[in-house]
Amino acid sequence: MVNEEHCSPANPSELFNLRHASARNVIERIFGVLKRRFKILVYPPEISINLQARLPPALAAIHNFIRDLDPTDLNDFHEAEDIQPGWRSGDLADGLPQRAERERANNRRDDIANAMWVQYQQHLAAGGDGDDDD
Repeated sequence: MVNEEHCSPANPSELFNLRHASARNVIERIFGVLKRRFKILVYPPEISINLQARLPPALAAIHNFIRDLDPTDLNDFHEAEDIQPGWRSGDLADGLPQRAERERANNRRDDIANAMWVQYQQHLAAGGDGDDDD
């Protein structure tokens, strides 16, 4: 739980969760913009999953190219949100992760959270504000 008095994280897990949620919101907005512009992302094509996985970065590059040529272009996508967050078609994995894989992922997450926490504490000690945007 976040300390309501200062609205700052109280431990590595809270800091990680705040930053993870913030990143997820940004990514969902990005996908919302791309899906409004490129309908192929709304209705997946019947092509291999490997080729489908290459579409979002390619379309993001095209989107950025258009934005470079017309900086006002993004005005057409104000408040765009991903209409299908978390939705996907096709199988990306073979079943549930095994215990060893979950442990590796949990350890990696904890390592990232602890590194973020150390950096955050250093930022605060250097006189930074409690905002987690360091």
